[in-house]
Order: sequence, then structure tokens, then C-alpha cells
Amino acid sequence: MLSMRFFRLYNLPLFLFILTMIAVVIGGTIRIYDAGESCPDWPLCFGSFGFDVSPEDQKAWYDSTGEYDSRGSDHTYTTWEIFVEWIHRFVTGLILGPLCIVQWFIAFRRRESIPSVYNASFAALVLVIAQGIMGYLTVKYDNINWSVAAHLIMAMFLSLSLLWAWIRWMDAEDSLPKWMEIDYRDAIRSRPNLYNLTLSTMFVLILGAFVSSTPHQNGACGIGSFDAWPLCHGSLFASIENTKYLHRLAVIAVFIFLLSGVQKIENSSLKRVLHCGIGFYILNALIGGIYIITASSGFIELLSLLHLVFATASFLCIGFAALLTRNIILRAKILEEE
Repeated sequence: MLSMRFFRLYNLPLFLFILTMIAVVIGGTIRIYDAGESCPDWPLCFGSFGFDVSPEDQKAWYDSTGEYDSRGSDHTYTTWEIFVEWIHRFVTGLILGPLCIVQWFIAFRRRESIPSVYNASFAALVLVIAQGIMGYLTVKYDNINWSVAAHLIMAMFLSLSLLWAWIRWMDAEDSLPKWMEIDYRDAIRSRPNLYNLTLSTMFVLILGAFVSSTPHQNGACGIGSFDAWPLCHGSLFASIENTKYLHRLAVIAVFIFLLSGVQKIENSSLKRVLHCGIGFYILNALIGGIYIITASSGFIELLSLLHLVFATASFLCIGFAALLTRNIILRAKILEEE
């Protein structure tokens, strides 16, 4: 049973963050079912507001618009595939978006007392709108890799803005949990390092999004054996023009960077958050390997979804640690100005 504290107003950004994560998981599900074009128009779906569109009605819509699926004029989608795309739009457009407007309005009315929450809420609102536009472009350009990567990265920025609003709102109401309290000197020392770690994991995330959304890149180092992972076609070396191989090099380099970076952190709370991030990072690398090794009879796409989930969890853990240091530094600055 949820504590009544969960329903405090300052937890609204946390609720929106959870909704954003649900949207990311649904978006990953769309990709593993290859259903990104199952609602070929936007914001409607085959010209309607529903998802139960028969193959006959799909073909009629294609014929009337002349906009055929990239896999051919005879390709149609199941009700489930259309539903996954439809529910993604429903969650983001009819729940997350309006609630971001509500959050911004509340923060706007209290902008004098909680300006940083207002700024974060405004950023979240802008990013939700931008996500809607990017969703349109993703459909328009048939899920081309750059649009998929941009869609994911913007979702991560949205998540960080919501986490920042949550931290600042709790702090403004003296409700910040003790484990989020960081010594000011630790925050000053750790913040640049944590920013760099966050950016490095984001780089891996971007490369991963390009690999997953570029045709034939998942198997660019082979599939079904240890010659495909951790090796690449049985070799330790491959062309860096191979996006899959470049992604693996980045994973290794960033992992070493993470291990080095966490050694520089002295605060125990920050260390715990970073250890969670590194744990997700290692688990994610193993899932990526299993995804390739077990693909001799076809990819197990559930593993691909887990790969996305753990990658975002790792990035957000490290980004959250950076936000904790930023909060303490900002708090000190505000107190000094007062």
C-alpha cells in the first residue's frame, strides 16, 4: 500500500517521470514488433481515433492516400501491432502531455518561491511538445535511424528535467530524503565528474539507438555464436565504419571510464547511486551479448526490449547522481543570496 506521502504535490514530477518510463517501454515494444508504421498517419491512425482497423480498411486507406507501407503495398498490421502504437500515442498525448501542462501551471503560479521547479517544468513542457513533433517525423520518415535516436534522447532529457523538478520541489518543501543530502564540498568535487559520466553513457545510448534502428546492424558482427559476441566475425578487430563494432568499442571505453570515475567519488550516497548505474550497465552488456548469441534461429526481441530498459536505467542513475550534486550547489547559492 502506497504511503500518503506519495500523493504530496511535490511528487507530481515523479509520477510524470514514471509515465515517461512507461512510454519508453511501450516505444521499445513498438520497435520489437516492427510496428512503427502501424499508424501511418499522425495524430490519427488510418484516419480514425481507434486501433481496431481491419486489413481491408488498412488497404482502403493506403489506396485512398497513396501512402503505402515501406514493406510493400500489400503489408498490413494486426490489431495488437496497431494497439501498441496507439496506446503509446494515448499515454504521451492524452495523459503525459496534459499533465505536464498542469505541472507547468502549478509551478508558474509559484514561480517566485520555486523558480527552479518552474524552469524545469517549462523545459518538460517544451520537451513533451517537441516529442510529439518528433513522433510525427518518426512516422513521416518511416522510423529512420536518426529520428528513432532523437526520439529516445529527447525522452531522456525529459526524464532528467522531471527528476530535477522533483528534487527541487522536495527541497523547497524541506522534504528531501536524507540519502539525497550531499555534503557541499563533495558536491563541488563530484559534479564535473558526474556530468562527464552522464554524457559518456548518453553517447553509448545514442549509438545503441542507431544500431537497433539501422537495417542489418544488429547482425553486423554475425549472430549465433561467440564469434559474433564478444568477437566480431571471430576477430577482436573490425572496421569502425561498422556501427555495431563502434558501439561495442564505446561500451568498453565508457565502462572503463565509469569504473575510473566512481573511484573519485567519496560521498556514500552518490556511490550507491553510481553502483546501481554501473550494475545496470554491466547487466545490459550481458543482455546485449545474449541477444546476439541466441539469434541463430532469429532474434529474441524481448531481450532487445530489456536491453533498452537497462540502458536507460543506467543512464538515468548516473544522471540522477549528477542532479543531486547540482541541487546542493544551487541550494547553497540561493542561501548565500538571501
